[in-house]
Amino acid sequence: MKKTKLLLITLSLIGLNSCAQKLTCSDFKIGTFYIPETEAMSKYTIEANDSIAEMTEKRDLSIKKWIVVREKSIQIEWKNGIGNGIPEYEIIEWIDDCTYRLTYDSSKAELSEDKKWVNENNGIVVTKTKIENNCLYYKATMTTNQGQNISQDGIICKE
Repeated sequence: MKKTKLLLITLSLIGLNSCAQKLTCSDFKIGTFYIPETEAMSKYTIEANDSIAEMTEKRDLSIKKWIVVREKSIQIEWKNGIGNGIPEYEIIEWIDDCTYRLTYDSSKAELSEDKKWVNENNGIVVTKTKIENNCLYYKATMTTNQGQNISQDGIICKE
């Protein structure tokens, strides 16, 4: 009797596991997501002229996570929740299901010098590195007009 119960429990668990939803890159194209603010998000790698350097940007400790709302080719980012502060508007150009280019939308808001510079350098290319649980891990890379590659590792999760 105990063996039968154990067998039924094992088969049930296998069945539940095989029916579990496996997320793909397509699951991160449209919807509401969050980017947790982590220590890694403040680190950048800069490659230029056969040298590699790391840079750490000072973090804004008031930001706990970014909320990201995506609809087709538009992305809106909010600090710590929708409706908090001034949103950032971005244009998404999908290269494939797992890779896209982000530029800032100057038609929605006045761009800071940093955001203008990102746009002038062809934006930021975001590429999936892995999907784990409800989160997509990525590498964001910008190649400047001077030939530098600036990259950052990040994570975006489904709400």
